[in-house]
This record gives sequence, C-alpha cells and structure tokens, in this order.
Amino acid sequence: MESAALPAPLTSLVGRDAEVRAAGRLLTAGHRLVSLVGAAGSGKTRLAVAVAAAATAPVWFVDLTTMRTGGHTDRQDPAGDAAGFVLDAFGAARRPDLDAVDTLAAVLTRNEPPEPGKPPEPGKPPEPGKPAETEEPLLLFDNCEHVTGPVAALAGQLLAILPGLRILVTSRQPLGLPEETVATVAPLDDVTALRLFETRMFERTGRPLPPAHRAGAAAICRALDGLPLAVELAAARAALLSVPEVHRLLTDRFRVLADAKATGPEHHRTLRAALDWSYQLLSPDKQALLRQLAVFQGGWSPAAAAVLPAFRPGLLDALAERCLIDPQDARGRMLQTVAAYAATRLADVPAEDAAARDAHAAFFLDLAEQAAAGIRGPGQRDLLRILTLEQDNLRAAMTWLARRPGRGAAEDLRLATALAPFQHFTGVYRQGRDWLSTALARRPDAAPETHAAACSAAATLAMLDCDYPAAAALAERALAAGTPADDVRVRGRLLTLLGSVERERADYPRSRRYLDEALTLYRTAGDAWGEGRAAQLAGATAWLSGDFTAAATLLDTSLAAFRDLADDESVASTLTHLGAVAHFGGDQRGARRHLVEALDRFTELSFPEGIGWAQDLLGRVDLADAAVPSAAERLRASLSIHRRVGDRWRSASVLEAFAEARRRLADPAHAAALLGAADVIRREIGAPTPACEVPARQETEQSLRAALGETAFDRAYRFGTRTPVDELLDLSGSAGDLALAHPSG
Repeated sequence: MESAALPAPLTSLVGRDAEVRAAGRLLTAGHRLVSLVGAAGSGKTRLAVAVAAAATAPVWFVDLTTMRTGGHTDRQDPAGDAAGFVLDAFGAARRPDLDAVDTLAAVLTRNEPPEPGKPPEPGKPPEPGKPAETEEPLLLFDNCEHVTGPVAALAGQLLAILPGLRILVTSRQPLGLPEETVATVAPLDDVTALRLFETRMFERTGRPLPPAHRAGAAAICRALDGLPLAVELAAARAALLSVPEVHRLLTDRFRVLADAKATGPEHHRTLRAALDWSYQLLSPDKQALLRQLAVFQGGWSPAAAAVLPAFRPGLLDALAERCLIDPQDARGRMLQTVAAYAATRLADVPAEDAAARDAHAAFFLDLAEQAAAGIRGPGQRDLLRILTLEQDNLRAAMTWLARRPGRGAAEDLRLATALAPFQHFTGVYRQGRDWLSTALARRPDAAPETHAAACSAAATLAMLDCDYPAAAALAERALAAGTPADDVRVRGRLLTLLGSVERERADYPRSRRYLDEALTLYRTAGDAWGEGRAAQLAGATAWLSGDFTAAATLLDTSLAAFRDLADDESVASTLTHLGAVAHFGGDQRGARRHLVEALDRFTELSFPEGIGWAQDLLGRVDLADAAVPSAAERLRASLSIHRRVGDRWRSASVLEAFAEARRRLADPAHAAALLGAADVIRREIGAPTPACEVPARQETEQSLRAALGETAFDRAYRFGTRTPVDELLDLSGSAGDLALAHPSG
C-alpha cells in the first residue's frame, strides 16, 4: 500500500527485484520477524522500503538511527526504552493507564499509520491472547545495529501482544531472537552493479555510458565489491570527472567517494561515514582485531588469524555477525572496501601495524618452509592447494619482510628460498628470480647455509628460465658458500642442477658426469628421493643424446622410487621422459600410454611446465601416427604454455616440430618461418637442437627447401627471424605473401 509513514524513494531500485519478492514471501508465509542483514552500504534500507511499499497491510516505519541520543536510557526496561523512542518518532502521546510497550501496541492497532506531522490516535490494546480486530500491520524498524538489544526486547513483546503483527528489520547484525528469520542482503553481482552504475550516471548526465568506458566502469564496480552505496557515489563522481579518472583514483576510495549524497542519515551519505558507523559500534577489542585483519590479502585461515596480537576466541564470530567479515568454508574474508577501511585505521596506529604485519609474515614464512620440506611427498597436492590459496598473503609477507632490513634473521631470504619450489610448480620463474636476487643483495651477511640454499634456489629458477650462465654461476657460488660436506641434499641438488644446465646446452658427457656424481652421493647417503631425481635427470640426458637403452634403465629406477615416495609430479615427469624414450625409439603406442598418464597427473596438479612437455611429445606422437591436425593443435597448446612460463629451450623445440606440422598441412612458407624463429631462440640462449631431435629438424628443412626453392625458403626463414613469435603463429600463406608482409626480408 501507499504509506505516508514510508520515506519516498528519490531514485529507482536497481537489481533487487528478486530480493524484494523473497522478503515479501517470507512475511506472507508466516515469518513474523524478518531481518534484512548486510554490510554497510549494501542497500538494506532501500530494499526494506520497497518490500514495505509492496505490502497490502498498514505500514509503520521508524528510523532508529538517533535512538542512542533520544534520551531513553532505562536499562532496566530495554523494551520500554525502545517503545518510548518509537512513540516519540510517531508523535504519539503516552497513555497514563498503559506502559510504553502497551501504548505502542495500541497505536499499532490503528488501521493507518500517521500522516507526516499528524500524531496517531491510539486505539485499544487487544486483550492478551486475543487477536486485534484491525488489519494486520507491518512495522519496519530501520537501522537497528546499534540498539539490537532494546529492539529485540520490544519486538519480542509486540509479537506476543499482537498476534497479527509482522516486523521487518534492517540491521548490520541480527537481533538474535528465536523467531527471527534472517535474510542476508549481499552486494550486487558484477552485471547488476554495472547496470546500477550506468543508471545513476544516466540520471546525472542524461547520456548513456560510452561503450569504450564499460570495461572501466565494470572494474570500478568490482573494486567496490558491488556495494550499492559505493557504486552510486562512484557514478556521481564519474559524471563530474570521467570513468577512467575515477578508476585511477580508487586507490584512495574514501577520498574520491567523499562527496555526500544530498539526503538521508549521515552514515548513508558517504562510504567513509557508513563504515565509521559500523566501526564505532564495536568494542575496543573488536576494533583492534578488525584493524589487524587488514594485513591479510585474499582471506585467512583460522590458524592464520589466531597469530594476530588482537585475536581472542569469539571475536571473529562477533565480526562476522556484524557483517564486517565473511567466513566462507572455514576461511575468513573481508570485502575490499571494508579491508581498505580497516587498513586506514591500522595505519593510524604504527606500532600495532608493525606488530600485526610481523605476526602475519612469521606465520607465512613458517607455512612456506614447512611446505618446501614436504612438497615432494604424499602431501604434495594439499600443499600446492594451500600455497595457491595463500599466494596473495605470501606476496604480502615478502613485501613486508623486504621493508625491514634491520631484522637479523634474513626472513625475506628464507621466504624467497622456501617459495622457489612452488614457483617452479606454478611456472613463475621470473618472479622467484627477482625475489631471490633482491634478497641476496640485501642479505650479504646471511648465515652460510641460508646463503647457499638461496643461491641453489636461484640457480634452479635461472635454469628453468633458460639463463644458463646465471644458473651455473649461482650453483658454483652456492658450492663455494661454505656448504658442509655432509649436507647431501644441498650438494646433490647443486650437482643435478649443473648436470641439467649442461644437458640443455647439449654437452651430454659433462652433464652425465655431474649427474652420476650426484647419483652416487645420494645412493651412498641412502636418500631415496635424491637418488630417484638424479636417475631421472640422467635418464633425460641419455635420451636427449640418443642413448635410449641407458635412458630406459635409469628412468625405470627413477619411476619405482617416486611411486614408492608418492611424489606425483616426479612420477609424471618420469613418465614423460619414458614417453620420449618410447617415441624416439619408434614405439608410438607405448609413448602415448606413458604420456597420457603423465598429462592426466600434470593436469590434476595444475603444473604448466609438465602439461607443456606432455603436449609437445604427444604432438610428436601424433605426427608419427599421421594425425597431423591433432599434432598441430597439441604443439600450439604446448608452445603457448612454454612461452608463458618462459621456457625458451622447449619453445624452440616445439617450434621445430610445429614447422613439420605446418609443412604437412601444405603451408611450407609458414613452416620455414617457424624454423627461423626457433633458431633465433637457440642463439639467444646458447642451446642447440637436442641430438635426438636433429634428424627430424634436418628432414623438415630439406623438405621445405625442396618444396619452396632456395630463394623462397631463405625469404620465409628470414621473415621468421624478424617476426615476434606471437604474430608468427597467427600467420599462414605462401612465401610471396610472407615477403609482402615483411618486405625487408
């Protein structure tokens, strides 16, 4: 019904039709007390007004924002305290024969709420247990979060006195009554938030949002968590500035969204005021924990939150009840806007800020070091999942530790070292190298074992990044850093690393010497994992050099060891090498069997390097089986992965195999260009074509020269040497077409 007691909306309600219907259904389906609960700025009041406006019953609306200063302070009678405030808000006179709650009940028995400025005329309160004879009213209590106790007491008594009464509440936390039904008011989804932004901008400017600015507007809405208040304020600013400018300024969202809305309570007018209101309602211990939770990035586990100085049992639940944090699957999160607000509050207390960040960094350093120690065992998948989930927190810990050079334990160097295996798994070699090189430069006086471990980790990532001179230099530096002679793990890792560098440089005899020494070292020490790893890498060197018999023997030994150790990645990698041995040895069926299993395992681990390797070799098997379109698809996928992680050594090999696929697909000029691109990469990294791949490469080139002629081949080849690989992959055509596209060739 149309009710003078309801505030008149000044704008349309966007994207809440489903919520309006759902809340209305609750009220008409026997739920007599429904609370719309949500975070600051989520649009609870506007939603509640729409629900009430759609009701057929008389609606009584009261805004409780100012109740704390309304003069009603009788703590012995919280229900009477709240009833007195509501009566004053309605302009209703007290009845001398009734207490405040009964007087309010009598007022509510009227068929119509009061007109603005006109006090209601109270009727008779019904007898206990006897329903009122008037139409069932709907009472809307707005903004209850600061007076939940008195409002809960009043609501409970009114529901008992007036059996037909229904109450709709808006609050940032529930009332906590048994009869209460809580309906969460979530932020808007991305699509709806963008629609709200566009609508409010159009209302301000009379012009639709330019298509070129839609992506920027969508990014603004995501950054503001889809909170309607924040989105509306951003749209208002964008109408005055521009969408790109508002997006750029959102790093200081509380300043850029500081212009107040024209109407409404103060805590509904600006984003900062809305959050200030929630913050001020917290006790000091809850305020401290909210501030300190801002150190987390991307959420927190219960164990991580427990290390904060302000943590106390029960406080997280209290913050969740007040819609300031969101526990999901036992993991806590804050909306970006709430987190930004908490961070500004934390920055106001520098000593507390430092203590919270120290505790956060110590927790994630310990997590990373424990993960590094166990990542090659049966818990591999769980550890990878945890580290993936905590990537933002690990990055934040690294940033914080790097800013505290005065600390003597070299935590930043230890964290960078501990994360290197995970960065190998995820293919972010360059990030790991940057962290390690910076930390090594900052910590020249680190303990010898810490320094050696860091150099070893940096060398591994440099090798994976195909920077072989740096990898060799770092490995030699680690060996010279005072590594104890009995530290088998560190010395063995360095020897296998040097063997891998020489393998990719195609110095196979030298590679085998390093790897055989490591194998002997691990075997003597009884290190089963190290022995399996050295055998695996020695097997890789053997098959790349063309010694498939020796490779198979070494790899069978490695596979048995890793299966016993339940190291999924190492099992998959060994299967990949066995697949290569079978393929180059002419057993395509056996190769496919090994490689499909390897690819499945790599995919389950989300290990990009392994997926790229397996797809590369399966593409070669497809070529051998004359399944050329499938081969081309696999090789393209492999190349994309290897280029993304920075593995130029394999990228060059895949380009050569892809050239053969393009040749067989009657695209010889494109194939010749791909060979040119592969040779550029090989010159850059100083790694020739592996011995076992040389015959296929030579056959491809000879066939292309015969098909194109020397002049056309050279022209297309030179085109490939000068064209970025990403562009080259999208090309196909005749030698003449390529020449026209690149006339300087």
